[in-house]
Amino acid sequence: MTYEELTTAAQEYGVSITPELQAKLATYAKLLKEWNEKMNLTAIVEEPDVIEKHFLDSLTCAAVFDFSGKSVADIGSGAGFPGIIIALAFPSANVTLIDATKKKFLFLEEVKKTLQIENLNFHIGRVEDMKNERESFDCVTSRGFAQMNIFLEVATPLVKMNGTVLAMKGPRGEEELFASLNAEKKLSLHLRKKKTIVLPGGETRMNFTFEKTGRTPPRFPRPWAEIVKKPL
Repeated sequence: MTYEELTTAAQEYGVSITPELQAKLATYAKLLKEWNEKMNLTAIVEEPDVIEKHFLDSLTCAAVFDFSGKSVADIGSGAGFPGIIIALAFPSANVTLIDATKKKFLFLEEVKKTLQIENLNFHIGRVEDMKNERESFDCVTSRGFAQMNIFLEVATPLVKMNGTVLAMKGPRGEEELFASLNAEKKLSLHLRKKKTIVLPGGETRMNFTFEKTGRTPPRFPRPWAEIVKKPL
């Protein structure tokens, strides 16, 4: 995929890829390839693939949620997807990247500095330990962090009342959704939107938004070992 094709595709999600944004994305792709030689950030490093499978893929969440002016958390951000792309495409949003792997933030800090992303923040640590940030975000999202019922348990406590949990999933999204019915009930979540998108290369993406309709019980999230051993 080229940047011109990305610009056209992104318009379907209400995102405008300006020449300035395109230049920043090109720099991001360059940094990703350079740093990937020093640490394992991603298996996708060739620019045409990065444009489609990282940049465009990250923008698909804009089809189900408007990030303008919102406080957003990206759990398990890794190399910065989708969080950095959201921060770049929606400069009025306030985006926090969350990851437990400290060394990855060396790369993320370099991206922030080089691209001058003023609306980007970092939290180094485990998401289930973020007690002070409880109910402080308008939207919490993730791409490839964990199966949906696990993601919902750690994400929902961070979301404000009537806020949004946005799960970015692949072709098995409906299966994960069905397996998350108990989690939705216990966490007072209501499915608002779901949208299936096929990337130009043929890969299927499914995005789901849930509205938080009630206070999250204090017992959630549970310790990580318990969450994994017995998901909701």
